[in-house]
Order: sequence, then structure tokens, then C-alpha cells
Amino acid sequence: MTKVAAVQAAPVWMDAKGTLEKTIALIEDAGRQDIELLAFGEVWLPGYPFTIWLQPPMAAMEIVMAHRLNAITVDGPEIRAVGEAAKRAGTWVMLGFAERDRGSIYCSQALLDDRGEVVMTRRKLRPTHMERTVWGEGPATDLKIVEAPFGRIGGLNCWENIQPLNRQGMFQLGEQIHVASWPSFGMFKGVRSAYCLSAAANLNESASYALEGGCFVLAANSIISEESLERITLGDPNIRALVSAGGGAAAVYAPDGFRMTEPIDEYTDGFATAEIDLAMIEGAKVFADPAGHYFRPDVARLVLDAQAGPAAANPPAPAPALPSEAAE
Repeated sequence: MTKVAAVQAAPVWMDAKGTLEKTIALIEDAGRQDIELLAFGEVWLPGYPFTIWLQPPMAAMEIVMAHRLNAITVDGPEIRAVGEAAKRAGTWVMLGFAERDRGSIYCSQALLDDRGEVVMTRRKLRPTHMERTVWGEGPATDLKIVEAPFGRIGGLNCWENIQPLNRQGMFQLGEQIHVASWPSFGMFKGVRSAYCLSAAANLNESASYALEGGCFVLAANSIISEESLERITLGDPNIRALVSAGGGAAAVYAPDGFRMTEPIDEYTDGFATAEIDLAMIEGAKVFADPAGHYFRPDVARLVLDAQAGPAAANPPAPAPALPSEAAE
């Protein structure tokens, strides 16, 4: 049995130093609880830039710049400090963070082992909608897993988790423990037209991932604190009704889609903690192995080739010859 936990907590919003201190405290707490894998939500450090969904891009530029200025590098002191904390705690850590690489920012995940070493980093393949005003895209090679003593670990950010090809790629890699890193679900809470951004919809996706992949899923996410609301909304009373404090919804799912953890109060920092046994995966794979006896690559090829859309079905005609070429 392996003890794992998905974090539900509020970062010190748009403050890399303050969030780093809280990260270390949470890792130390995980160590005291003998947690072997601790998972954080999407861009936990320094926090998700919610304002980009609430204001036009230029109006939200104050927060975009704060997010950029608090982004960190993979080889920087913040990741080293997280590694030192992981080593002291004897805990593996999947960290969601805003990554700086020269002049660009990426929505990234880093996996650190219990010796404090960075064993994997990856970037979100396709930022969603307004996120494209903030983050660059990761390469397809950033579908990755790492072999840990207690299982093969992988991770995806937010709506990467709902994309069929991403899922199948991770299943093909033999993923056994998946970290689904989400932001807070405090935005547009209760707004019917934004149900796709709700905790209910996205936790359904986490459960679906577990069931489809026959793997464990740690769904980690953040909380919007009362203290951050004024800054998130830029003090605009017209948008204050669209974002709420809370939004925490961390959970752990079994390979049959069953939720293994009780809900935590959405306003309260905590861990969704479960003891997992890889033997449960064997039971799930008896029924459906999406990368083995239940896999039909011939169907995938047929569907993708036949239904690729007009761009693939009707390639552009060759460019007309230049006058000099026609004369020849």
C-alpha cells in the first residue's frame, strides 16, 4: 500500500516567495503523515491568473505581469528549495508552477523524488482559451511518465485531462498513478452557461480518466482566498459576482472510477489522502486495458484519416508556376 495525497489549498496569490514558504510547510506536513506522493494543483506557484477570464487581456495586464514576474525556472532556487523539503520529508512531490524560459512563460509540472531530485518536467501542451494570452505551448513529447518505487507516475494540467489523444498517449505509456492538476473552481460558480468550468464537471473528468485508464487519479487544486479577491477582480464590482472565495475540490479516484476520499470543505486547506494498491489496477485491466486488449489502433487510424476535416481531405492545390517557369 502507498499513501498518496492531492493538495487543496490557497497559494499566497501572485507571490512566489510566500507560496514557496507555504509549499515547504505542506510538504513537511505530508512527511509527518508518511505521505509518499503529494500532488499540487495547476500553477500552484505563484497561483492561477484568474483575472484573464474576467477582464479583457489588456485590462488584466497588471495580473499578467505579476504572474510573469513571479514565474520561476526549473533550475532556480525555488525548485531546489522544494527538492530539499521533499528530501527531508521523504516524499515525492508533483508541483504545478509557472515556468519562465527566457522571455516566455509556461504552465508546467515538475516531479521531484524523495531524494529531492527533479526527475521530470513538462509543459501544458495547449493552453485553454484566455490562457493563450499568458502561456506558451509545450511539445508533444511532454506526455511523460516516471517509474517510481510505488508505480509509474504521470500528470496533466486542467483540460489536458479531457483530450482523448492526450489520455490515450498516457495510457500507452503505462501510467498507473496520474496527477490531474486543476485550478480553483471558484470562478463562475453556479453560472449555468459556465458549467464546463465547475468542480462537478471537472471532477467527473478525473473520475472518467481513472475509469478509462484503469489508473489512480490524484485530482489536486487550489483555493481562492478572501484576501486575493479584491486583486483578482481589480476592485471591479461588476465582476465581483463572477468569482467567489473557495473552489477547493481535491479528490483521489480508484482505477474503477470510485472516489476514495471524502470531500474537504471548499474553503479549507487540506489533503485528500488515500492508500492505494496497484493490485486494484490488475482488477481494472481484466475488463478493459486501453493500451492492450481493449485497444484498436486500426479504428483510430481509420477515424482520424477519414474524419480529419477539410484541411486534410482537400489539401491546397500546388501554387501556379511563375511566368519564367511556364516559359520553360
